[in-house]
Amino acid sequence: MGLLDILKLKPKVMPVELTPTNFKPSIKNSPVPVLVDFYSNSCGPCAQMAKTVTKFATDFQGRVRVGAFNVEQDKEGKILAPMKVRSVPTLIYFKNGEPVETFIGLTGYLKLQEALEKIEADK
Repeated sequence: MGLLDILKLKPKVMPVELTPTNFKPSIKNSPVPVLVDFYSNSCGPCAQMAKTVTKFATDFQGRVRVGAFNVEQDKEGKILAPMKVRSVPTLIYFKNGEPVETFIGLTGYLKLQEALEKIEADK
């Protein structure tokens, strides 16, 4: 690996762990779109989705904020019910604190990228 290859390597950006307490401030106060990955620890596809979401967060650092919300911590449904999250994995893009795009189930990297570009274009 040459010096140019090393310079191209980006440090891995991990999604921010969201909780019922920090969820609303995290999506409301963001100057860029926010992608939230709703997941469960007991969900196999969620673990697979987490890898895609981490790569996405790394590649689009500065253009999007990425968070992860463990649905098991919202037993009362304070976050899940208004967001209409009924299954995992579910990914929701937020812009100015409002949901603008939802993906249910495993979602490909390119689909996430296309949605981000569309959201960025809708000023």
